[in-house]
Amino acid sequence: MNSDQTFGIILLLGVSTVWAFMKIMKGPIGEAIARRLGGKAEESGRDGEIAELRVRLGELEERVDFAERMLLQQREQAQLPAGGNTQ
Repeated sequence: MNSDQTFGIILLLGVSTVWAFMKIMKGPIGEAIARRLGGKAEESGRDGEIAELRVRLGELEERVDFAERMLLQQREQAQLPAGGNTQ
C-alpha cells in the first residue's frame, strides 16, 4: 500500500466518522445532550402535575390548621367555668 492509498483510507474513515457523529447529534440523543448542557429542562406533564399537587397540599394544610383551631376552641369553652357568682 502506498501513501496515497493510506491517505485515502484515513480520509474516508475520518469523513465517515464525522458524518456518523453529526447524524447522531442531530437526532434525539443530540437534542437531549443540548438540553442538558443548556441547563433548560423541558417542561413535562409531570411538572404541571407536581405544581397542582403542591396547591392541593397547601389547601389541605389550611384545612387542618382550621380544624385544629376549632377543636382547641371547643376544648377551651368546655373547660371554662360557668358564669355567675364570683364570690
